[in-house]
Amino acid sequence: MPSDRRTHLTHAGAALSGVLVAACGGASTPAAPAADTGTPVTIEYNVQSASLWEKAGQVVPPFNKRFPNITVSAAPDGSVAKLRTMLAAGTAPDATWMNISDLPGFAEQGALFVLDPWIGRDWRAMDGDDVYPGAWEAVTWKGKRHGTPYEANPFLPVYRKDFFDAAGVAYPTRQAEQGKWDWNAVLDTARRLTKTGSDGKKQFGLQLRTGNYALFHWVWNNGGDVWNQDRTECLLNKPPAAEAIQFMQDLVVKHRVVPMGAETGAEIKDASGTTFNNMLSKVVAFEWQFSGGGSLMGGIADFPFEVAPEPRGKSATVIPHMNGAGNVLLKESKHPDAAWEFLKFFVSKEADVVLMDTGIIPPRRKSSEDHYARQVKYPPNGKVLAEMARTARMTPSVPAWADFNSILAKEMAPVWTGDRRPNEALDEVVRQVNPLLKR
Repeated sequence: MPSDRRTHLTHAGAALSGVLVAACGGASTPAAPAADTGTPVTIEYNVQSASLWEKAGQVVPPFNKRFPNITVSAAPDGSVAKLRTMLAAGTAPDATWMNISDLPGFAEQGALFVLDPWIGRDWRAMDGDDVYPGAWEAVTWKGKRHGTPYEANPFLPVYRKDFFDAAGVAYPTRQAEQGKWDWNAVLDTARRLTKTGSDGKKQFGLQLRTGNYALFHWVWNNGGDVWNQDRTECLLNKPPAAEAIQFMQDLVVKHRVVPMGAETGAEIKDASGTTFNNMLSKVVAFEWQFSGGGSLMGGIADFPFEVAPEPRGKSATVIPHMNGAGNVLLKESKHPDAAWEFLKFFVSKEADVVLMDTGIIPPRRKSSEDHYARQVKYPPNGKVLAEMARTARMTPSVPAWADFNSILAKEMAPVWTGDRRPNEALDEVVRQVNPLLKR
């Protein structure tokens, strides 16, 4: 999409009533929006990518007739590098798409407005309680909100129904209905689905992702956490977290129900026509993690599959992990009031339906769940995904996120081949990461 492509929104400038949930003063809080005088305004908005904006931009047409006075000039490169360059040059846009992993850093730099006064004022009109709590975390740092949620994608197990049928194993959804879907059931199910065929090829019961994002839900559901409350200390070497990672390692190394390294690489490559996200395939019965609401984000599969609930661990409640992003208001915005109207619309009920129908996000609102289950139908049992979103927690980002990810990946790599004990690796992660959190 050309960078000068423009779409039109109407300016609803009148203030809406609401409850002020936080008082934030100073230069980081914009003044209250003025009443609409009918003067045309153009705001600049950095989008995630041109291809995704072709879909997400469909939120604009329903408002063309109502909002003729605001023009949104959408730039198709929402990269962090570009935004930093624009900020340094004094040419920052009014608003931008921003991944949760990047928000703490920009907030600490003072590049973002604190929008709690506006959010509080407009909370009732926005029906803010209808938005999943985890989705609001995508725009929150140190208790202050800098925008509105764009996307909130739960990471959940996804399984091949045909594999379960052939083995006579109850679906995870059925086990959950019976109150049996917990970590022991995950191991038992994976064992029953792991087998070696007559051709010598092994079918693994579970594909367990071991990347950094894949660790959090195990830790949370074992009663642990990644950080302390103010995120100045890493807690991954504390017993609940270390025990969770030990359970993950045992699935791979001890129980051998998960492929190690590149064990399934050739088979997955050969099965590329029938894979889900290049992971779930002819040789894997179920895996973490499904992400994304629609076929263009979650991947297209030509085999029967469903998503499963997060299995219960030691935690009193089930806590799935979701990753996401928000639309934030830049402190250098030339038209903060008009940009706020755009951000506010993006999280509206009407926009939620439009975005779900394009297939790029799952619902962000409780009131959208029925539409998602009836109309989107991807995954086929979307109700499970929506239910999990109600208690899901957002990726727990920090300003030192990039360094944290690099350290965690390096120190944990030998854990997944059985060459290092999890507690040793996690002790080293904490030793290196803690000083970064106090900068």
